[in-house]
Amino acid sequence: YVDQGPVPSGVPELDAMLGGGIDRGTSTLVMGPAGSGKSALSTQYAVGAAQRGEKAAMFIFEESLSSLFNRSASLGMPLRELSEAGLIMVRQVDPAQLQPGEFAALVRDSVEKDGARVLVIDSLNGYLNAVPEERFLLLHLHELLSYLGQAGVATVLVFAQHGLVGSMHSVVDVSYLADSVILMRYFEARGRIRK
Repeated sequence: YVDQGPVPSGVPELDAMLGGGIDRGTSTLVMGPAGSGKSALSTQYAVGAAQRGEKAAMFIFEESLSSLFNRSASLGMPLRELSEAGLIMVRQVDPAQLQPGEFAALVRDSVEKDGARVLVIDSLNGYLNAVPEERFLLLHLHELLSYLGQAGVATVLVFAQHGLVGSMHSVVDVSYLADSVILMRYFEARGRIRK
């Protein structure tokens, strides 16, 4: 039996929009264009878990750790401090150096050895570069998400879309793999671009 209670982000307005938070044992896909807040949102879930005393793990494919720590600090999230305290395991992944099976083993270790209850993969675009054929990527992701779901881990997947305002498109449709999707967008209102 897996407790599927909500995992709050720590941001009351966001948690209210999502009925208390994302559910344990499920995967949430955060999609949108560059700069729309996908990584910040996913980091908030890891930070919120750590601040409640739960362990979290973040696998970062594209951003440097120093950039991630600095950006998080500028948004009021003490990611570096929580990482140094051992509550959030943050690992930068080079897709050119890692096979998909190796990545799955790292994820498994973060759950089974480190006790991660919230897991962030930022981003699937970087993971896509590690798996050249789309069908293998989707197979690996499906197996990984099934494992994480059975382990009761709340998983947040980040996926960048191409475009800015108007129609958006993705190289691969991964939305069907997730239990829920949060779509971040830019929009124009009164002559200004907003998030």
